[in-house]
Amino acid sequence: MEIRDLSPDDLDDALDVRSRSFGPLSSGDSEQWKALARRSIDEKRMLGAYVGGTVVASARINHFGQWWAGRRVPMAGIGGVVVAPEHRGSGVGSALMHRVLERSRELGFVLSALYPATTAPYRSVGYEIAGTRRVVEISTDALRRLTGPDVPLRRAGADDAAEIARAIAATSASARDSGPFDWEPVEIARDLEDDEILTYLADDGVVSYSFASDHYDVQTITASSASTLRALWRIVGSGSSVRSTARVALGPHDPVWWMLPDNEITTRETQWWMLRLIDAPAAIAARGFPPGLEVDAALTLSDPLDVAGSGAYSLTVSDGVGELRRTSSAAGGVTLGPRGAAALYSGTPLASLRRSGLAEGGDADTDARIDAAFAATAFMTDYF
Repeated sequence: MEIRDLSPDDLDDALDVRSRSFGPLSSGDSEQWKALARRSIDEKRMLGAYVGGTVVASARINHFGQWWAGRRVPMAGIGGVVVAPEHRGSGVGSALMHRVLERSRELGFVLSALYPATTAPYRSVGYEIAGTRRVVEISTDALRRLTGPDVPLRRAGADDAAEIARAIAATSASARDSGPFDWEPVEIARDLEDDEILTYLADDGVVSYSFASDHYDVQTITASSASTLRALWRIVGSGSSVRSTARVALGPHDPVWWMLPDNEITTRETQWWMLRLIDAPAAIAARGFPPGLEVDAALTLSDPLDVAGSGAYSLTVSDGVGELRRTSSAAGGVTLGPRGAAALYSGTPLASLRRSGLAEGGDADTDARIDAAFAATAFMTDYF
């Protein structure tokens, strides 16, 4: 078995493995998949496992920035992980994921996230549950009846991709969100070229939605001000005579929960997503932390796939900035493997990690300080 960059000449074989894993794609979706794969290959973000010169597995590394307490952290979004049925259970998938993590580090990502079809294979290489993506259904008539001042809105075009990316980033930063990630402007531009997706832009917000069989699909809706957010929701609600509901992935503290006067939101679907730290010191340095909090605690990190990064550390948090510094000893501190470190990073309390066997050592007072530093309700609204 050989794991290497997927060759553009092997796209048909890779698509065949994908079809045998998740079902066949339509002609149009197949071409879209190939276009995404070619861009990933060009940037060394798509790997294949070969047996006898034939592709038997592949995985794609998506280029994202993920928001943690309002700060953007470079994140490798792992998608399209597929293994041919006749090669499952042979170790191909595990070997492929090991190389995916190595390549993610080489590309400068400090975190990695994915949506698992099953958790066991990803836990075996250090990923852990971090949060959810929750899709809800909202009455469009309720959205239509939202009140607020008129806000200038305009139809967005492909030239607006960078402005949309800035609007989304500004909201995540100001809300101190944890979990949402951003698409590169080139990917946003592709959606803007799709006539089936309707996108409207304001000075401080954007909404994108499309028609589904019996509802609207809202891909993106975000704004920094209440007046703009209400205006964007009214755009979706203005078609209430055509579609009675809209479906959208919402964060747990999305303002629309508090905007609607009645209980007119129903949860339709919840998906878990998983996280892994690739470079723990860099991930801590990039993440946001609560301002005004002072923490100094001993940590020991043990990661079989990052021997150089394993060892004793001092964790300090001061004025919203975190740092992991190497020390000669972390006696009496908390010990974490990669799964525990990922879960802590995403806001899981140490008491829960200790009871699940993902953390050892420490004491109640230290736990309270560390928990306060990493406190978060992590969520995603996009899917990859």
